Amino acid sequence: MTIEANKAVVREFTRVFKNEHNVDGVDHLFAPDFEHHFTAPLSPGLDGLKQVGRTMNTAFPDVVVTEQDLIATDDTVVERSAAKAMNAGPYQDRPPTNRLCHWSEIHIYRFRGGKIVAYWAEVDLLGLLTQIGAVTPA
Repeated sequence: MTIEANKAVVREFTRVFKNEHNVDGVDHLFAPDFEHHFTAPLSPGLDGLKQVGRTMNTAFPDVVVTEQDLIATDDTVVERSAAKAMNAGPYQDRPPTNRLCHWSEIHIYRFRGGKIVAYWAEVDLLGLLTQIGAVTPA
């Protein structure tokens, strides 16, 4: 696949999974041996990624993710994005705050044959947890 085709897959993932909140609508974008690289105790493969999506959609049901940068090589796409949402549901055993939150994200997608085979995410969780009052700034 081409670099532009891989970028299109990432944009479709962002649109469907993140902005339309349809965690079950992205299976066709992933290879059967897909691996996520989250450190939290999650199911392996696409099921684990969907767990993260469901958690975020419960806590932040109106989340909107906006692409800031999309950088690619032959088999890798890096996405820097900004997210905005109201904390309208429980998150990490904390009740909703109904506060508007903003955070940044960096996602790395590895491709093989036009499908996502690996995924890494770096999310500004400290900033997010501070905004919902779970962490007190120093």
